[in-house]
Amino acid sequence: MAADNLTIDEVRRMAADIGMTRLSDEHLQQLLRATRTARARRDSLHTDTLTYADEPAHGFSLTGADVR
Repeated sequence: MAADNLTIDEVRRMAADIGMTRLSDEHLQQLLRATRTARARRDSLHTDTLTYADEPAHGFSLTGADVR
């Protein structure tokens, strides 16, 4: 689905599907803008040549006084 084809009714349905039934019209408009922006950014990423090795890895360790 293209980022600019999303309607307020579709956003309302998406929100209801995940239990967000108390959103005001202003909140739904904000969610619509945010969803359109996120989809446009996602669509502009070049992911055709990505592999699992391209996934960022985060390593954390606790040392010294941090360990309980």
